[in-house]
Amino acid sequence: MSDTIQIERFARQKQTISGQCRPRELAPLADFLAGEEGEIRFSFSGNEVTDAVGGQKRCIRCIISGWFVVSDPLNLKPTRHDIDIDSRLVVVHDESALPPLQFETDDEDYIVCAGEMNVLERVAEEILLSLPTAFIRGDESGLKAVKSGTDAATRSPKTIPAANSIVAKVSPFARLSELKKK
Repeated sequence: MSDTIQIERFARQKQTISGQCRPRELAPLADFLAGEEGEIRFSFSGNEVTDAVGGQKRCIRCIISGWFVVSDPLNLKPTRHDIDIDSRLVVVHDESALPPLQFETDDEDYIVCAGEMNVLERVAEEILLSLPTAFIRGDESGLKAVKSGTDAATRSPKTIPAANSIVAKVSPFARLSELKKK
């Protein structure tokens, strides 16, 4: 299996790529894993669709399933985490092509990718975005568990928290922004 796909060709030719990997093969997941067990299966299908104004959108449907063992952030015990992701990504060349938030639909997620996409990196990002909000990245000290409490009730879900704050929910866009920084 190739590690990367050419977005234009993949979408235009309606190609599909499938595979599987072990959780430890996805480096961004390493901090969340509490064991070697687990399996991850994925399938990406490309497509080009015409939008409401007649423009072409490059889309990728991502289906990811499987499981792995995480450390529960509250009691620190190993817990099986099942994955069942079915997302539709609309791929744009740069941030200027992103639609305003009010025009995005719930069944599409926009990502910026100029030419190539690393398949395993995308699998890892999709899994990280699907993790319960009980897991957030902290500063150099590692992971911080999120606990619901009085602090959480006063924050908007769209607020991007400081690394040392406690929140109930983190926007998926905030998580994506953190991933882009790395």
